Amino acid sequence: MASFVVDGGARITSWGTDAAAWFGRSAEEVLGQHCGLLFGEDAHEVLADASVRAAAGEIHTTVLPATLGDGTRRDVLVTCSPLSEITGRPALLCQVADVEELSSNEVRTAFVDALMRKSPLGLGVLDNDLRYVLVNDTLADFNGVPAPDHLGRRVGELVRAADGGEYEKRLRRVLETGESLRNLLIACRTEGRPDRDRVWSVSFFRLTGNENQVLGLGGMIFDVTERETALLDASAVRQRLSLVNQAGTEVGTSLGMAETARELTDFAVPEFADAAIVELRREFLESGRHRPAGEPVPTLRIAARSVLDDPVARLLFTVSGRERMHPVGSPVHEVVCTGRAWRSRVLTSRTLAELAPDDGTVGLSPARGPGSLILAPLKARGRCLGFVAFARSTEREPLDADDVKVAEELATRTAISLDNARLYDEERRVAIALQRNMLPDAKDVAGRPGLDIAYHYWSTGSSARVGGDWFDVIPLSGHRVALVVGDMMGHDIHAAAGMGQLRTAMHTLAELDLDPVDLFVRLDGIVENNPAMDHATCVYAVYNTVTRRCSIANAGHPPPVLRYSDRTTEVARVDPGMPLGTGLGGPEFTVVDLELPEDSILVLYTDGLVERRSRDIDVGIEALRAALAAPVPSGLSVQQVCDDTVAALENGINDDDLAVLMARAPAVPDHRSARWTVPPVPGSAPRARELVGRAMRDWGLEALMDTAQLLMSELVTNAVRHARGDIEIQMAKGETLVVEVSDDDERLPHRAHVTELDEKGRGLAVVDGIARGWGARSVRSGKVVWFELPLAG
Repeated sequence: MASFVVDGGARITSWGTDAAAWFGRSAEEVLGQHCGLLFGEDAHEVLADASVRAAAGEIHTTVLPATLGDGTRRDVLVTCSPLSEITGRPALLCQVADVEELSSNEVRTAFVDALMRKSPLGLGVLDNDLRYVLVNDTLADFNGVPAPDHLGRRVGELVRAADGGEYEKRLRRVLETGESLRNLLIACRTEGRPDRDRVWSVSFFRLTGNENQVLGLGGMIFDVTERETALLDASAVRQRLSLVNQAGTEVGTSLGMAETARELTDFAVPEFADAAIVELRREFLESGRHRPAGEPVPTLRIAARSVLDDPVARLLFTVSGRERMHPVGSPVHEVVCTGRAWRSRVLTSRTLAELAPDDGTVGLSPARGPGSLILAPLKARGRCLGFVAFARSTEREPLDADDVKVAEELATRTAISLDNARLYDEERRVAIALQRNMLPDAKDVAGRPGLDIAYHYWSTGSSARVGGDWFDVIPLSGHRVALVVGDMMGHDIHAAAGMGQLRTAMHTLAELDLDPVDLFVRLDGIVENNPAMDHATCVYAVYNTVTRRCSIANAGHPPPVLRYSDRTTEVARVDPGMPLGTGLGGPEFTVVDLELPEDSILVLYTDGLVERRSRDIDVGIEALRAALAAPVPSGLSVQQVCDDTVAALENGINDDDLAVLMARAPAVPDHRSARWTVPPVPGSAPRARELVGRAMRDWGLEALMDTAQLLMSELVTNAVRHARGDIEIQMAKGETLVVEVSDDDERLPHRAHVTELDEKGRGLAVVDGIARGWGARSVRSGKVVWFELPLAG
């Protein structure tokens, strides 16, 4: 088809590009010319008749012979419609179509009538402001508005395209450029049919006057809704499936319930809805009883998001931290008790008030709130954990039955992640409680004369992981104390439980006064043969608070670090050994003996302090040494040194647990110690009594001298009887007086019942009856027998 405009004198005043192409004549050739140029003398009578009918508001159709630009002639169907120019003068819109195939005027007339009044083709003319000037009956039916009610109204008032105004922008572009718009598909609703989605194929062309002034647009509209519905439905299904599948990768990436809920609201808004909230039942959060269906349901909102900018939306979709009670019969109560979704296209004030996180005085009006709402249950493992609400504004397509399926799927997937997060959280709480209950109390690691203790323990809170790190301070015989730091492999409740078992076993073996090597050998067997334990690393140091001698053994653990009083540091040269429980046929452990200078600090730690994924552990140890070497104020406690050291390294601390134990050897002037060696001969006992007596007088312990000499003489006499090499005597004065006699005989003495006739065993009976305490322990070179005397009384 081609269109052009003629005035009351039948002169051509507007000639579009489609007419130029159809007739093969340019605008310069025809503008201002009489229509006889196109249709010959027949045009005078026809246009005069059409003008009369146009004055009465009628449309005139006829068939005329047309002469094309190349001189050829063809019969065309001419339709003349009334059109008023901007000047108000009468004019006609002429549209032509080739009807060479039509055999009679009757058929031609029927065709024109069908085209203008019965055809599925909608025809319309718009002015420069996109206001309707002319519409046919079909277009009026498309819009659901009578044809006369179109005149003078803008396209945007009657047609609400779902493209955010892009349709009108395209029409204006045709007015500006003259480039026709062909077969543009738009989805829209109209004023007369606001509840029906339609798809149109539209074509528009510009109308120009005899002086090339733009008069408006002519357009043709096809309703292709039925053709496009199947495609739209298939596309919607694909979009919904894609949305659900995408949620599987973006929701539930963390082990925190609040984080998982926020991931859902962030994902759903604005892709699926304009606002969303997630509320969980209180008993789910507290792991309490499941309320009967006949009781109100308390919930707590843990996530909310909205892109709606109005007071009602800001009030509804926010997290307040306040518990909400949903009464029996309310939509939320129905959803969480039945496990079935609930949908509303029009919200009531009651529903809006129920979703409000706080009871306030703000009046809630459905007209100001969201347009449609879906409440979907959060169902996982046979129970409902809470609900999620999705809302859309009145400006968007209402949530429908298909959207309910999407909401239910999103809620179900989120519920599983929430329940997993709850299980991880419960396991983590149990593991942390177990782990902390198995660690020593503050009173167990309190300092003692000759030893200042400090510690720092940190359990990761970034996930459900819990490690098996531990530390311990175990009192031993005499003035000795065991300092322990270890790490059970793994990050779960099993690691915490294994750590507890290993710590208990270590306490038991330490009470036997075992040598560090013997203790590790037995622990290695315990770990290897216990299926509940994984590999473990450990460092075990035995420190004498009087002599300041320290014996250290290592089982695959990071080496201890020494910090001296001048702030210089040194890594203790301890054989690293193998972790406990490796099953490598009984690994050999070694012990290094060293003496801690006054005010030096022994630092034991787990790998969580120095090891990172991005660096080697040796780099972390050097960072620890640098932190220890930092200047500190005089008089700073060892606990402050410990805290400051960890703080200096905490920027790099990862999600592993860590334990740090520091022991400082302070200057204690009233502590005394002495060590002598005597040969295994009968005369050694008198020599030993003389040495002990001299030391007791120097230390001001004359009141204890006779008792100490007597008991020491008994132990030396027993050692002379069984030893093959030299006998070593050590005497230390701390809170008590401890005397130790060492020899190379591995057999440990035992207290036996002695009668008046027995000659053997009387020495130990005397020691047992007089000393505050006594005992014997195995060492690498044989054994040590000791006794202890109080300094007062």
